Amino acid sequence: MFKTHKIFSFFRLMRADKPIGTTLLLWPTLSSFFILTAGNPDLFLMSLFVLGTFFMRSAGCVINDYFDRNFDGKVTRTKNRPLVIGEITEKEALVLFFFLLLLSSSLLLWMNYLTFLMALIGLMLAIIYPLTKRFFSIPQIFLGLAFSWGIIMVSTAELNEVTEISLLLFASCFFWIMAYDTAYALCDKEDDLGIGINSSAIVFGENVRVFFYAFHIISLSVLILVSYMLNFHFSFYFFALISLLLALYQGFLIKDQDHLKCLKAFKNNNWLGLSIFLGSIAGVSL
Repeated sequence: MFKTHKIFSFFRLMRADKPIGTTLLLWPTLSSFFILTAGNPDLFLMSLFVLGTFFMRSAGCVINDYFDRNFDGKVTRTKNRPLVIGEITEKEALVLFFFLLLLSSSLLLWMNYLTFLMALIGLMLAIIYPLTKRFFSIPQIFLGLAFSWGIIMVSTAELNEVTEISLLLFASCFFWIMAYDTAYALCDKEDDLGIGINSSAIVFGENVRVFFYAFHIISLSVLILVSYMLNFHFSFYFFALISLLLALYQGFLIKDQDHLKCLKAFKNNNWLGLSIFLGSIAGVSL
């Protein structure tokens, strides 16, 4: 009984019970596989990246909760996290973190040296991000870099180089993350103000929807530029239109900054990411 409860607490610490964080990482990563290889990705590499995405997202959640363990109890959304209520000890959290890193690192045995170097940079970004909330006005910038880094690794793993197209895909993903994590930050805005944690939701203030829309528009515009450069099939633009409509819907949800609607807007990005993924496949394959 105790062991079962403990295992579930570890799963909660890893956010294994909330897979949306993993899917939001996966959609742009998988899209880049198809775009960068003109529709002929290495399926074995893709499977490694799926596993690696899960392991690294889980590790990121663990180290985030470890660094934020003295803040989370003061935030409504996070006050019942395993470290806060004592289901998991600090030592156990660190052991789990390094175990997940070991699992993720083992996947690099099947990849080239350049991808290994890129993975080290990605690891540093993942560790630094939770700390930036204390001293950097817009920590979402670091999250955007960390969460987009998988695209750079796909480029090095598949092509053994970082190309112009991979950098554009990275930029598009970065601005998409800036948009959806700003919506996510709105959920905790009042609590963050009370404990002195920084976020884009606070910095942008009453102009938060303007920035939110701007980030989405930049993200989609860069993707459309890529589609033009690579001569995508016109079906891609149908999925791009769906993504634009979803972004507009999200902007409507966050207009009153109600935390439940802001959370709904954040989760809606799962469908936006899926739309771009399907559009990418259609764009390069038809």
